[in-house]
Amino acid sequence: MPSKERKLAKKNIRILIIDDEESIRDGCQQILTRQGYEPTATADGMTGLELARTGAFDVILLDLRMPRIEGLEILRILKSEHPVASKIIVITGYGTIPVAVEAMRLGAHNFITKPFSAAELKLAVQDCLSEKSEERPTGDSLSMIIGTSDYVEELKETIRRVAKTDSTVLITGESGTGKELVARTIHSLSARSNKPFVPVDCSSLVHNLMESELFGHIKGAFSGATENRDGRFQTADKGTLFLDEISNISLDVQAKLLRVIQEQEVPRVGSSIPEKIDVRLITATNKDLRVEVQNGTFREDLFYRISVVPIHIKPLREHRSDIAPIAFHYFDIFRSRHGSKAQSLSPEVVKSLTSYTWPGNIRELKNTIERLCVLCDHEEVTLSDILYYGQDTCSKAPVVDPFSGKMTLVEVEKEHIEKALHHFNNQINKTARFLGIDRKTLRTKIRNYGIEIKDDE
Repeated sequence: MPSKERKLAKKNIRILIIDDEESIRDGCQQILTRQGYEPTATADGMTGLELARTGAFDVILLDLRMPRIEGLEILRILKSEHPVASKIIVITGYGTIPVAVEAMRLGAHNFITKPFSAAELKLAVQDCLSEKSEERPTGDSLSMIIGTSDYVEELKETIRRVAKTDSTVLITGESGTGKELVARTIHSLSARSNKPFVPVDCSSLVHNLMESELFGHIKGAFSGATENRDGRFQTADKGTLFLDEISNISLDVQAKLLRVIQEQEVPRVGSSIPEKIDVRLITATNKDLRVEVQNGTFREDLFYRISVVPIHIKPLREHRSDIAPIAFHYFDIFRSRHGSKAQSLSPEVVKSLTSYTWPGNIRELKNTIERLCVLCDHEEVTLSDILYYGQDTCSKAPVVDPFSGKMTLVEVEKEHIEKALHHFNNQINKTARFLGIDRKTLRTKIRNYGIEIKDDE
């Protein structure tokens, strides 16, 4: 959408600024006005509360420290006594995790810490206004890259710079860190955003059909080739091709891929005439390709061709301050999607989520939040509602205070299984699939925990 049209679309978006610092109010008003929004500002918390209660604003910027009434109290009133549809961004000069967690627990959508830049303010507002899509960022925002740490801000800035070029990108990181999301964001911010984004999971390609899948084939090229077929490169022409887990490509196909990158020509299987293509290539892997090169399983020349711009995504345990914002983001999505009774996460739950090592990274966090939204049958999520899967014996997180002695991990797991069984009407297959374990393991746990069910299967 052209910038003029975007500004016209923003013209009806109203933003309320409640802050007793004149410089903050004026600065926010100027930035938001230039962006095409309609800002209204007040220095008085009580006046701001009355304005917010009208429900006439899409976004509210709320300072935490004000005379007469604190920002947290305003937030508590708006989200409990008088619920409104406005998304609330907390502004604080006291950006500690406990304050931020408390604000988000009460219903704030996000928080920014003074002093903040114009870019941070614009991104926070865009995040509030963006559609709640889980996987596919759209438009010109980075709203799906969730987090407030310096690392996430640096990652966003790298994505912005890379998106402006057509350079080949190699994204590395552990499984579940969001490599495809980063690739999609680069594409959505690039000049190719209105062209196809074609993701390919190289680990799922059948070895003897890998070449055909990537480059296409002509009729009669091999047994079963009854017609001409485009490969992923042809499908992605003029757009972006994302090759995930590229280390799984065989050495012979690697040689042909290298030539495709160099010549921008695709050798369709069965044809002696290569086809010109225009594709921006982004690759990803959870392996160390340098080690693969040393082991002789990955071509060194291909490694250097695909790693023109390397982007490494850190595991979640290395930027723990982003766990709470990500958890609240998915909690908001899944409680709405599943019509959950859960409305808030207790401070103990947030502390537990933050202390866990997350071996499955963001994917595991997302699945954990979805499970609790499905199974929780009360408004505030407590420690007994949380159960971590995929953990090994060395990475168990305390789901309860180890000094309280109120509940053991075994008791928590038993209660969690009972809730899942109840939700799926004691259907073993569905319950096991939901819990991420096989049927035999579930039956063993049911027997060991003495859980009584009526098995209709």
